[in-house]
Amino acid sequence: MFWRIKWILALMLLMLMDIGPFPITASLCLYIVIFRPRWFKRFFYRLYSSE
Repeated sequence: MFWRIKWILALMLLMLMDIGPFPITASLCLYIVIFRPRWFKRFFYRLYSSE
């Protein structure tokens, strides 16, 4: 539950920053799609694991 709250807050911060002149959220998503970082895979498994 802690990880979900942490990532929700991080995404909300990115949404606020996205209002500015640079599309940060779109750039981050593009990075994730192209490079498939290991941290995102761990986050995904931790978020949807059957605990």
